[in-house]
Amino acid sequence: MPYRLLSPLPDTASPAQILAQEQRWLRDCAHDGQPRTHLWQAPQCLIVTRKDTRQPHYEAACKQLADEGWPVHVRDSGGTAVPHGAGILNLSLILPRTTTDLAHYYRLLGAPLLTLLAEYGLAGSYDFVPGSFCDGQYNLVIGGRKITGTAQRWLAPGQDHQGAVLAQAMLLVAGDVDEGTRMASRFYELAGGELRFLPGTSTTLTQQIHWQGSEEALVERVRGRLARLLTESPIPSP
Repeated sequence: MPYRLLSPLPDTASPAQILAQEQRWLRDCAHDGQPRTHLWQAPQCLIVTRKDTRQPHYEAACKQLADEGWPVHVRDSGGTAVPHGAGILNLSLILPRTTTDLAHYYRLLGAPLLTLLAEYGLAGSYDFVPGSFCDGQYNLVIGGRKITGTAQRWLAPGQDHQGAVLAQAMLLVAGDVDEGTRMASRFYELAGGELRFLPGTSTTLTQQIHWQGSEEALVERVRGRLARLLTESPIPSP
């Protein structure tokens, strides 16, 4: 069974509305067992985790960053603060919970992205990138630099449903990734946290393929190709 590609929310939808809708889709998947996928973008902002909201100066940090053009939103999956913007394409897989193997869902998430990168002549791999924002074992990496960050949120089985998994990836297609890295660090600096991230630890598809055209055109090309990859092939079993 391939994924069902969900229609994007209207352009007027805020990141908070998009993230809330994904939680509703997650609950729907837990009940009907139908895998879904969602491709989306957010305007320039930072998206942080529930854990980050417990930083000692969280509210003050949010106000300051909003004044600087980087409003803060909260997601339910794990990781750290991450930047979003026009050059970043987000892929969400919403899957029935069929195994307790965390790696299985990360591999499902990475498979279409690795195929896409290979079509551009890029050999991606999974690895840590120390100093990058939202670092983890299942980053997708090109030449030692992060091009995709990943996270998951699990909905545990209940009396009337089997549970479900939301696996999220952000593909850095274009834009100033070092500026985004700096702003993710600035969130923790203002909020009173200890995390800091290093410039030069992430890269974009635009940089890797030396794209000379419109960044918006490349994002749309990538979106279309990912949609086909996700809806034309059956989902591998655990």
